[in-house]
Amino acid sequence: MQRTITEAIINRRTSKKSLDQPVSLELIYQLLEKASYAPFHKREPWQAKIVTTPAEKDWLYEKVIATYERKGLIHDEESQKKFTTKMTRLLKEAPATILFARELIPENPRLDSDAIQATAALIQNFSLLAYEEGLVGFWASSPFVMDQELSEELGFPANYQLIANYRLGYADPTLSTPKAKRSPVKQWASSLL
Repeated sequence: MQRTITEAIINRRTSKKSLDQPVSLELIYQLLEKASYAPFHKREPWQAKIVTTPAEKDWLYEKVIATYERKGLIHDEESQKKFTTKMTRLLKEAPATILFARELIPENPRLDSDAIQATAALIQNFSLLAYEEGLVGFWASSPFVMDQELSEELGFPANYQLIANYRLGYADPTLSTPKAKRSPVKQWASSLL
């Protein structure tokens, strides 16, 4: 069944749960290619790393836990349990994870801001395209995001910043989808004069 853009925008939901079913690398590349038609100024300010294999998941998990330890977020047995459980669920148990980075352009604040906005538009496009394919995602800014040392360990250039991790999997049809609640448009939008 073909879904409309309006339906995708209104009905797509973030989900930390999905079927335990692989998402093909080829499909992820196709979605990213379509998502890349997000608007940007001057140049495409984004890069992505795709995590689908058990070896990649284990490697990423170890790097993230080491980052949490380095940042002092894991400092005792309780915090270790909290973060290892959370990252196991988010990274190791995810059918796929996409790590998104944006270009840093400190010499031009306007373009630097545009790079964030363009990359966010890319990720939103990706979310809508994933929904169209029966996939669900969880777009997160976990504490390891924006850690420059980790970003470079992941293979992003030094002038790029990791800004999002995205958990991806096939929607579980047995789970109900909650309806979104939004404020009436006239509460937050008005004519200028």
